Amino acid sequence: MAAPGSGQVAVQLGDGRILAAGGEAVTDGFPVPTAQIYSPVTHTWSYAAAMQVARIGQTATVLRDGRVLVVGGLGSKLEALASAEIFDPVSQAWQLVAPLPQSRFAQSATLLPDGRVLVVGGIVDGRISTRALFFQPATDQWIPAPPTIYPHAQQSGVVLGSGHILIAGGYGRPEMYLPARGVGKGVWRPVLDTAFRSHPVVIELRNGSVLLASGLGAHDHDLRSTRVYSSATGRWVIAGSLHTARSQAVGALLPSGDVLVTGGEQVSVRVLRSAENFNPARRIWTETSPMRTARDAAIAATLTDGTVLVCGGMNLSGVLDSCEIYHP
Repeated sequence: MAAPGSGQVAVQLGDGRILAAGGEAVTDGFPVPTAQIYSPVTHTWSYAAAMQVARIGQTATVLRDGRVLVVGGLGSKLEALASAEIFDPVSQAWQLVAPLPQSRFAQSATLLPDGRVLVVGGIVDGRISTRALFFQPATDQWIPAPPTIYPHAQQSGVVLGSGHILIAGGYGRPEMYLPARGVGKGVWRPVLDTAFRSHPVVIELRNGSVLLASGLGAHDHDLRSTRVYSSATGRWVIAGSLHTARSQAVGALLPSGDVLVTGGEQVSVRVLRSAENFNPARRIWTETSPMRTARDAAIAATLTDGTVLVCGGMNLSGVLDSCEIYHP
């Protein structure tokens, strides 16, 4: 990478490049405004313009026009942020947009089919929140959304084939948002519960189901268990067990429809090199080649050629700038 990074947000731009932003550059927990771009053509990282605000614990969402919305997080003094900004891949510039009504971090931000972004929960006023908002890129406005049934933090939001949004993982029970036409419309519905897990890997599968794997359990123990949410039945099903318990791992959907999960850490302060593949049809995990470097809190992205880029993160030696590519 152009600079070391852990806890960054990373998204794939419309032309296949990868944008990574924020996080920490050394193991002090304080964020940086650094942004960098990976080119899959030249296999190199280069600096992009820095964000207007240093942040960690933020979200990054690719908008329908290809720009990237970054929201909230913790700032340079580890204070919760209300600021939001947009990156334009054409001009490679960041621009501040309307701030959130309340500062927040550890939220989720999901692009809706109509182009709005649904921001859910997070830590607001020092508490796990039920507050939700819509961001309208066309008018640069934040509009209240119906509050969630349960408070959420560090969760993921996944758009299902139906257009409904599944909120799962992190702190809070799973639930579903059912959009409706009009600003501020839509309702939340509870989803059958599954065991608590923070820092899991959450991946939408090719068949529209959602994989929830690894993480930390309710008593801070590393999990091997996995669950798959079926949008057809509305139920969670057991999906086998990882060979190695882990949290803060990264995952990526492979061209075959399998899922790669790699790295992460264990409560014993062991950082992992190991990697595993999940086969959704057979619901089994198979060990695959380990990474060269143990790392947690890394970034991962499936590139246009079907390989998986894994970069940054940290281990006991510090914050990393190294990258590896997995060939399925």
